[in-house]
Amino acid sequence: MRIVGFDLGDGESAVALLAGESTVEPRMLPLEGRASMLSAVGTIDGRVVVGEAASALSGAKDVRVRFKSRYLTDAQAASTVRMFAQGVFALLCEREPALAAQVTRTVVGCPAQWGEGRREQYAALLESAGFPNVSVVPEPRAAFLYARHARGLRVDAELLRSSALVVDIGSSTTDFAYIVDGRQQSLSLFGDANLGGGLLDEMILEEAVRRSPKERALRAVFEHSPAWKSYCELAARRVKERYFEDEARWAKEPLRAQTVVCYEETLLLELSLDEATVARMIAAPLPALGGKSFLSCLTDALRAAREASRERPPRVMILTGGASRMAFFQRACREAFPDALAVLCPEPECSIARGLAYAGRVDENLAAFRREIASLARGERLRAAVDARVGALYAPLAHALFDVAEETALSGVARWRQGTIPTLREIEEETASQIALALSGEEARARIAPVLADWADGLLRALEGELQSLCVRCGVPPEKMAFSGAQVDAGLDGVALSLPQALGVEAFSALMGVVLAVVGASVCGGSGLALAGTGPVGMIAGAAAGVLLALAGKSGMERALRGAKLPLLLRRFATDSAVRRGLERQRERAEASIARALADPTGGFSARLCAALGDTLGAQMERMARDAEMSIEL
Repeated sequence: MRIVGFDLGDGESAVALLAGESTVEPRMLPLEGRASMLSAVGTIDGRVVVGEAASALSGAKDVRVRFKSRYLTDAQAASTVRMFAQGVFALLCEREPALAAQVTRTVVGCPAQWGEGRREQYAALLESAGFPNVSVVPEPRAAFLYARHARGLRVDAELLRSSALVVDIGSSTTDFAYIVDGRQQSLSLFGDANLGGGLLDEMILEEAVRRSPKERALRAVFEHSPAWKSYCELAARRVKERYFEDEARWAKEPLRAQTVVCYEETLLLELSLDEATVARMIAAPLPALGGKSFLSCLTDALRAAREASRERPPRVMILTGGASRMAFFQRACREAFPDALAVLCPEPECSIARGLAYAGRVDENLAAFRREIASLARGERLRAAVDARVGALYAPLAHALFDVAEETALSGVARWRQGTIPTLREIEEETASQIALALSGEEARARIAPVLADWADGLLRALEGELQSLCVRCGVPPEKMAFSGAQVDAGLDGVALSLPQALGVEAFSALMGVVLAVVGASVCGGSGLALAGTGPVGMIAGAAAGVLLALAGKSGMERALRGAKLPLLLRRFATDSAVRRGLERQRERAEASIARALADPTGGFSARLCAALGDTLGAQMERMARDAEMSIEL
């Protein structure tokens, strides 16, 4: 996997190349022998030329500059962008002929304000120019990723994980990215689409023309030859860059540079810049900014950024973009966010291209991680793993269900003992009703939840090897997908099924029959003798049974005892412990019957439970994956 990061800027452009798994920083691909080139395009003898070659001095025709800033407003700008991209791609392939075949992804930057639809159009445009598999990423996000991964910056990852503000000032726009918790999902993009360093280029050139004794002749040349005007704007840009690279050097005397304009006559244009001129320019009202000054618009943009981040002010502020070297810009940013650590990119002309390459790798890894997790969590592999292990669940599940039935039966006996339930026959009826209610309600869910959680924890640990191998491939720390000790949302609530729903009506009725037969026999079996097994009650009940047996026969005796309203005094001797002992004697047989009912394929419980648990565990896996994604995004 080789990824190209293409920073197509309004003033300069740069290209970086990253080997997908390499730990080395993205390599800048030289354009005209430099890490970056002027964003200029023209033609010479019908051949497209870009950068320095696209100048009036080189004989180029139809020279165009600052075309990206017009992309949203000028219908002709799209064809210019495409022509420039074609020229850049041709230069790259000329230098590295195998590049086109090796590159798996191209990532191109865009201003923060561009919406998804515009990004898709831009990607298609760049692909038509020759770049393979193009995706478009906001430039502030690229700057954030560069700050995170670049070894030269060494920004503390904990600061980036808390809250960070990227301020990217280029030739045509000033963009902000406010990132909270290091998550791409929490990325807020905003800025000023009209505020860029290119405005200063125009002002420097205008100042020089206004001071020139050949002002009228120069303006006539610019009116008739846009190529020469573009050439002079680029000369003004170079003056600006030299000045802001070392402002202290020009504190005592202005920076001056001369440019020769050869049109119908030879004209000399002198460009100059000093501290006073800069202060005057950034305070002057500009038509392009609606009559506001450069500095006031910058202050407004920073104020808006401060308002957007007021709940969690940024702890780190990353300044990037070619114009970020300007001292007044750095000062304004520090004044707006005095408590944030200000980080300056050492090579702002390269940082966005490198960040775009990092973004490509991040997005590739993120897509692969999500794809693999979805395949495992929602595919046949998890279902097969659940199905292979579900047999081990039936015995502990039967044990939990019998516990529910036992507690419900004891509650019925307690009410009979207190006189709330008059006869043994009504205990059976009441107990049957209450057990059915308990097994289909919250009580069963609560009792079953830890059983399912323990079983699911074992299942997930069995899947950890596969998941951790995926983590290594996608750049996620393996512990992020370790299930040991994970709180799995299991239980019948977690699988979004009640027991009757999971079993189906017929299977649930059959299971209820099994449970009630055992519980009924334990509580009320032998015509109530289970309740009268010891002590005085046993003697009285035994004597009564003997008399009834002699007078009415066995069936008559059972009917009589089941309908008898025994005195409360006698009922009190039927203790919970005696009834529990009767139930416990039936437990093994009862649980085996319940387990067989659960496993019976004709009831459909196994299939429904496997599907439900597969969905639940898959959702759990995806939740953990979403938390783990931060490691990729950072």
